[in-house]
Amino acid sequence: MAITWIEPEALNRHIGALAERANDAVEEAKDRRVANVVDPFSSLLIAATFSVRDPDQLVKLQDAESGLRGMSNALGGFHQTILASIDGWRDHDSGYDLECPERRILAEVKNKWNTMNMDTRRGVEENLRTAIRQKRGHWNGYLVTMIPKTPDRYERNVSPNVFETDGASFYHTATGDPNALHDLFDHVCDAISPSADIAEHCRAIVAQSLPPRAGT
Repeated sequence: MAITWIEPEALNRHIGALAERANDAVEEAKDRRVANVVDPFSSLLIAATFSVRDPDQLVKLQDAESGLRGMSNALGGFHQTILASIDGWRDHDSGYDLECPERRILAEVKNKWNTMNMDTRRGVEENLRTAIRQKRGHWNGYLVTMIPKTPDRYERNVSPNVFETDGASFYHTATGDPNALHDLFDHVCDAISPSADIAEHCRAIVAQSLPPRAGT
């Protein structure tokens, strides 16, 4: 199914940038391992737990663990740039991530529900409240969790004019298409999946992590 709410050139450019940032995260992980002091106890425990016998494999596993954190940050940035490419939306990136002046909406985008502790969540909510107070007219702020704790659509009021919502619901709000996030995943999967088996496996994960498609 063609995605109509973003220009194809912009979509493909952002997917390419995501792949580059993911590769950069892996390279940066290698640099951090060289620059930082490696914990020998942790190294031994990882090797014993995962039955790693080859030192080179152990190093790759440690690099991968570090690189995954960078990839998570890259995914948050990916959703921000995708949403900012929708007509009427734009990057803000200071105090909050996105805004739609015509609809008077502000948003902060997080990739997954467990990327915030309580203090971080309070800080995000306060930043949104502060930004709303500085605006003229009635604005609403959204804390968007792309991958929610449970695969449900929700929107809850956390304070006056500030809401928390899941990624599928916010993509619906931004695009008018209730299945926008699912269609985006399918497009990215077609673009970067290294094999048909991986594509099938990751599409199965969608059912466990994203709310169901509307109309199913």
